[in-house]
Amino acid sequence: MLLVTGMLLWPLSSSGQQFNAGLFGGVTASQVDGDTYGGFNKLGMTAGAFVNRYIEHDIFWQVEIKYAMRGVYEGPGLNNNFLYKSSYHYLEFPLSVHYLFNEKIQVELGVSPEVLLFARFWDQDGLMDPSSYPDNRRIGLSVFGGVYYWFASSIGVGIRYTYSAIPFRKPQEWNNPQYRGYFHNVLCLTVAYQFNH
Repeated sequence: MLLVTGMLLWPLSSSGQQFNAGLFGGVTASQVDGDTYGGFNKLGMTAGAFVNRYIEHDIFWQVEIKYAMRGVYEGPGLNNNFLYKSSYHYLEFPLSVHYLFNEKIQVELGVSPEVLLFARFWDQDGLMDPSSYPDNRRIGLSVFGGVYYWFASSIGVGIRYTYSAIPFRKPQEWNNPQYRGYFHNVLCLTVAYQFNH
């Protein structure tokens, strides 16, 4: 990961063009579309680094490297002890275009190739046997949009919505034309610090 981060930051030192770089971290709330559980109940963490450069006026592109947790959580209820929890750990490479309004409000749209590092599943008896885990795709793709508010030129808070562009797990019900597969559905709240602004 240090090597990839160094590659992202390399243009800052090797070019006379104006690049900005920064770090961010925050929390995620997620669910999976396609299963029988609902609600953004699975909380996780995210962190990463970014590099951006203005195209013209208030429009700029940005590339990131980030770690993010996604998954599902369904806890015990009043009438049952059932528990189901999944945790997916991804390394993502978001690429996006941003518009900065009045140097304060930033709107973003982008795509994010991603690699599944590992996944874990739990039930009411604890960590499940890895041999029972479903077959998830190692390589995926998501789309996202978000809004940031910059309190100063270097400190901002933002929210991003991410959705799987392709199913992250191969569908097991091909005989059902209404079944589309499993899709990550993620809200992310982050705080960012930007250098070289």
